[in-house]
Amino acid sequence: MRSQVKSLVTATLVLLVLSGCGSITANSADSQLAANYDGANTKVGMVETSQAAIDQQLIQTASIALRVDDVAETATTITSYVNGIQGRIDSKNEYRNPDSSAITSADFMIKVPSDKLDEALDRLKTFGDLEGFSTSATDVTLQVVDLDARIAALQNSISSLKKLLEDASNVSDLLAAEAALTQRQSELDGLTSQRNYLADQIDLAAIWVSVYPKNSLAAIKPIGFIAGLEKGWEEIVKFASNLTTWSGLALPWIGLVVALLLIFKILGGLRKLRRKN
Repeated sequence: MRSQVKSLVTATLVLLVLSGCGSITANSADSQLAANYDGANTKVGMVETSQAAIDQQLIQTASIALRVDDVAETATTITSYVNGIQGRIDSKNEYRNPDSSAITSADFMIKVPSDKLDEALDRLKTFGDLEGFSTSATDVTLQVVDLDARIAALQNSISSLKKLLEDASNVSDLLAAEAALTQRQSELDGLTSQRNYLADQIDLAAIWVSVYPKNSLAAIKPIGFIAGLEKGWEEIVKFASNLTTWSGLALPWIGLVVALLLIFKILGGLRKLRRKN
């Protein structure tokens, strides 16, 4: 009887120990899963926070048209000003009078630091009479985030492939790692070029500047009755002068035509006389 009781007590103790161990193991697994879950949530939160902390990335452009007294002088002033604010002139076109070689108008495509765009536009407006003006901005924040993420991923991949190259134990593994590394490096170079181009557009705002002379407006402005009469008389004198010139040019041709007609008439008369005879 004592032996049976002893066996029962022993079995009960074993069951208690096993259930305790199982509880400890389950609790440990649950704790590990909770820790992993919390860690994953922390990482996600960090990513979201880092993305939210990224400043808005804008490509800013503007255009401005000016009427000035001296186009050449204003073009020189614009060039000096842009160089003085660490900007640059990407293109410049000058149009000249074929008779006098004087600059009649000029077009610029200039780049200025984006944080100085408003200041630059206000300064450019003082160089002449403002005829036209516009600004625009394009948000490229998502493009910047995407490129940065892809570049970071490729850099990590390249680092891993370089380690594989060091640890390669046979020729086939070495060749495969080298081929993959070359491909990743090519992709990284392409994305880096895109990122640098985008950064240049973000850091430097583009301004199209057109410069025209003020005197070209005179042709489209009302000039009044008296001024109209004077202008009409000038046109008549100009027409008479041109008519004299045209007459001088036409007279030799008229004389040649008359001479030819006389020759044909004389030849015709001679033919008639021959027929009568």
